[in-house]
Amino acid sequence: MSDNNKNLLVHMNGISKSFYGNKVNTDVEFKLQKGEIHALLGENGAGKTTLMNMLTGVYFPDEGDIYFKGEKITFDFPGKALQFGIGMVHQRFSLVGNLTVLENLILGHPDNKFVINIPEKKKLIKTYMDQFNFQLDLNAIVGDLPIGVRQKVEILKMLVREVDVLIVDEPTTVLTKQEADNLMQILKNIADTGKGIIFITHKMSEVFQIADKITVLRKGIKISTVNKKDTNPRELAKMMVGKENELTFEKPVVDLKPNIVRIQNLFVNSNKGVLAVNDLTFDVAGGEVIGIAGVSGNGQIELADALTGNRDVIRGKVLFKGKDISNDPPVKRIDEGISYVPGDRINVGVAGNRSVWENIIMKVYRLPKFRKGLLLNNVKLKEYAEKIIKQYNIFLPGINLPALLLSGGNLQKLIIGREIERDCDLYIYVYPTRGLDVGATEFVRKAILQLRNEGKAVILISGDFDEIFGLSDRIAVMYEGKFTGVFKNGEHSLEEIGLMMSGCTEEEAVKEMSNV
Repeated sequence: MSDNNKNLLVHMNGISKSFYGNKVNTDVEFKLQKGEIHALLGENGAGKTTLMNMLTGVYFPDEGDIYFKGEKITFDFPGKALQFGIGMVHQRFSLVGNLTVLENLILGHPDNKFVINIPEKKKLIKTYMDQFNFQLDLNAIVGDLPIGVRQKVEILKMLVREVDVLIVDEPTTVLTKQEADNLMQILKNIADTGKGIIFITHKMSEVFQIADKITVLRKGIKISTVNKKDTNPRELAKMMVGKENELTFEKPVVDLKPNIVRIQNLFVNSNKGVLAVNDLTFDVAGGEVIGIAGVSGNGQIELADALTGNRDVIRGKVLFKGKDISNDPPVKRIDEGISYVPGDRINVGVAGNRSVWENIIMKVYRLPKFRKGLLLNNVKLKEYAEKIIKQYNIFLPGINLPALLLSGGNLQKLIIGREIERDCDLYIYVYPTRGLDVGATEFVRKAILQLRNEGKAVILISGDFDEIFGLSDRIAVMYEGKFTGVFKNGEHSLEEIGLMMSGCTEEEAVKEMSNV
């Protein structure tokens, strides 16, 4: 090993990896120092997670060597990495939902014996909780905890195992701003103790908030490693995508088609039987995007479910093109021309274990043109799928690949391509760019605007203010199942919208800001 730096924790040298003949990492070098937060930055599908899966023993590199604290290491199984002191918190948590926090933290600990001394383990866990200021109820059932708290449990689980290297993969994707800021502070506190942290992300703001050093990957190739103080967002974006991002929002005047959707006095319950949509009335025209803003958990998802037939309407009406569809099942609404891009692309958007081509054709295979008598015409269906893959630039080694193996950006392109090509009248997008990189975000937003420009009705549920302001013709702010304001885009400031999101009416928000 050429680098004898005593502070060097990890040195990955000449790492290459291929799947299905597709090269995911090519001759990558990566280093991590003690006490350093090193951001691994790149678009979805750039090879970031694959590289770290080789550092944790999930995959074996086809070529290259891995050094830890100056010694060359190999892994027989993923648990070997933990034995060395390398731990990873994945995007999909590995916690057991029906166990308590304490039980999850103890479960699988390498020091466990046939008989586990629970009080001793609890004392050790509390030491780490105090050191890093973790506010956790050890007796709480993990499945009942918010996502942000589960994230902390995962990190604490690694700390209790005394790792020297902590890898966090896109840790803020499903967190609120407050939860994300809290997580950043925890990670900084951990790094201050001398541990090395690898922060996998595609979000530029996070890089400049937390990182000491940044390595950029593009299409599996390391582009550069830079110190944060020596770079800027524009330079990093260019490294990520090979060009400067120049997303512009073109919104020409469109002749509106009134009342494609009319919601009248709608009441909808949550999964817990609590009122989530409370006497909501609004309409959407063809040729407009209505952006629904609000803190997540204020009825947005339940509203989308009610519109798509995935949740019962308690009271009120959903009118689509003048017809009452309040009690129509999802399949009928699909046939009537309602498109749905859900916020949970993995568990709701696709059948993950089925092939890419089967996922693309799942809403059109019943059409007469794709049948051969009583049987499906698989040749025509695969041709249709391949056309969408090419048209929407979905990067994959073959159409038979399980959808779950696609990167987040390519999975979203699959869902959007599948929905747009059905040529519907109403498109419902829920957090459509959450967890996507710069290039995939640009693709999705342009697709939404193109639908609007073609005279389609679009309901956009998003927590991204840039997205809401950039795409919406009208904005509705949702709080506790109601709209605190519905107005033309541009009529209110970000601060006024923020007040409406906290429960102020439109008039109260304007008055409050006029007194500032």
